[in-house]
Amino acid sequence: MDKDILLGIDIGTTAVRAFAFNEEGTIVKESKIEVSVEHPKPSWAEQDPEELYSSTLKAVKAVTKYVGEHVRAIGFSGQMHGLCCFDKNGRPLTKLIPWVDVRAGEQARKLEKILGAEEIYRRTGCPPLFVYIAPKILWVRENLPEVFSQCKKILTAQDYVIFRLFGDYYTNPSLASGSQLLNINSVKWDEKLLEAVGIDEDYLPKLVEGDKVFERLPKHAAVELGLNEGVPVALGASDGALSNVGLGAVREGVCAVNLGSSGAVRVVARKPLWDDGKMRFFCYYVASRHWLCGGAVNNCGIVLRWYRDNFAEKEKERAAELGIDVYKLLDEEAEKVKAGCDNLMFLPFMSGERFPIRDPYVRGMLFGLSLGHGKGHIIRSMIEGITFTIKWIADALEEHTSIGVIKISGGGARSRLWRQIVSDIFEKKVVKTNVEEASALGAAILAGIAVGDYKSMEEASEKLVKDEEVHEPKPENVKVYRKYFEIFKEAYKGSREYCERLLQVE
Repeated sequence: MDKDILLGIDIGTTAVRAFAFNEEGTIVKESKIEVSVEHPKPSWAEQDPEELYSSTLKAVKAVTKYVGEHVRAIGFSGQMHGLCCFDKNGRPLTKLIPWVDVRAGEQARKLEKILGAEEIYRRTGCPPLFVYIAPKILWVRENLPEVFSQCKKILTAQDYVIFRLFGDYYTNPSLASGSQLLNINSVKWDEKLLEAVGIDEDYLPKLVEGDKVFERLPKHAAVELGLNEGVPVALGASDGALSNVGLGAVREGVCAVNLGSSGAVRVVARKPLWDDGKMRFFCYYVASRHWLCGGAVNNCGIVLRWYRDNFAEKEKERAAELGIDVYKLLDEEAEKVKAGCDNLMFLPFMSGERFPIRDPYVRGMLFGLSLGHGKGHIIRSMIEGITFTIKWIADALEEHTSIGVIKISGGGARSRLWRQIVSDIFEKKVVKTNVEEASALGAAILAGIAVGDYKSMEEASEKLVKDEEVHEPKPENVKVYRKYFEIFKEAYKGSREYCERLLQVE
C-alpha cells in the first residue's frame, strides 16, 4: 500500500485541525474541532489543556479514519506564547494562558527593569511584551505561589499534546523562540532569562529541530490517533513560521502577509535580524538555521467582525437569503468607494496594539467623518487602516532586508478588494496562491523533509505552491495612500495620550 500522505496537525487557539496532503500538496481529507477560550476576568484568557489534547485526537481520527493506512509522516503546527504549569506527574496545575491574555503586563515591565529592553530583545528576539511566556512565569510565581511551588514543567499547548502521546517532554526551537526564554543566536535556552524568571532548564522541554524525525509513533499513541505504529513524527514549528513555509515565502525578497482575526507580516532570513533601538519587529526561529522576522497586529479581521456583528444586520439577513458570506456584501459596499474614502481615516487599534507600537492604551478612532460618508466609506476605511498598520511593520523590516513580492493568506485574502489595497499601500506585487491552509501544509512540508521527500523548505515550496492571482499597484491609488500613510502615523501619535487619559476616567 502506498504511503503517500503527509499529515499536518494544527493546534490553534480557537480550533484544532488535521489535514491529509497528497504528493501534490492537495488536501484529500480535513477535520476541524473547535476549542473554547474562557475569559474568567476582563483581559484574561484561559484554555483547558485536556480539551486541547482530546480535540487533537478527535480531529486526527476524523481524518485517519479514511487515510490512516496511507500516512507516511506527521508534522505539527502549534499556537505560540501559551503557558501551562504541570506537576511532577505531568498533571496540569493551571489552565493554559494563551497569547490573547494580557494579565502579565506588570511582569513584562519588571522583566524589562531587571535586564533592560535592549538586552532582552538582543538575546531572545522578543521585545518586552506581556504576550510571552517569560512574564507569565513571573505572574504565576507572584500570584499563585502555592501552584508554582509544585510546578515541575512549563509547556505550550503542543508540548502537552506531545507529552501525552510520547510520555516525555519535547518542543521545537520555533515554539521555544516565542517564549522569550530562548537565545535566538545559539538556539538554546538562555541562562540569563531563565535566571531572571527564577527557573532552570529542568522546567522546560528538550529542544528538537522541527524538520527532523524526533520519534516514531509508539503503539498507544498510534491507537489514539488511528494510525499504524512506527509512523515518523516531526515536531514542526509555530503556526506563524509554518504559514510562511506553506505559502512558499521562504526565500529572500518574498514576504508573507496574513489577514486573519489578527494580522501579520513576516519574512524568512538566513540569520537573525534586529530592529535595534525601536524593536518594531520580532525575530523568531523556523528550522534548519532559518529565522522568522516580522510582527503581528491585534487588530485585523476581528475589527471587521466587530462591525459585522454590530452594524450589519441587514447585510446578514440578505446574505442568508442569497446563501453567501456576509463579508462579500460588505466588500461590495466598500468597492463603491475610492481610495482614501473621501478623506475618512480609521485607526484600528480597538484592543491596543503590540507591533509596530507596544501600546496597551491606544484605541480605535474614526476621524474625518462627515455627513457625506456612508457604510461603504467606513468599511473601506477599516480595511485601509488595518493595512496601514501592517505596512508600518513592513517598512521597519525593509530597513534590514528586501521585500519584492507579497504572498497573502487568511480570511481577508479571499477579498479581491483587500488584496488590491495591500498591493496599493505596500507598493508591491501581491500574489494569492493555491494554498488554503498554509500552516498545516507547512507542518506537512517539515514532516516531508524529515523523511527525505524534500531536501529543503525552498524545494518543497517550488513543487507545491502555485500562483493563482496577481495584483499590481495602481499608480493613482499609490499616490493617495502615500499621503494618507504619513497622516495615519501622525494621527496615532497625536491621539494616544487622549486614549490613555480616557481609559483612566472612572
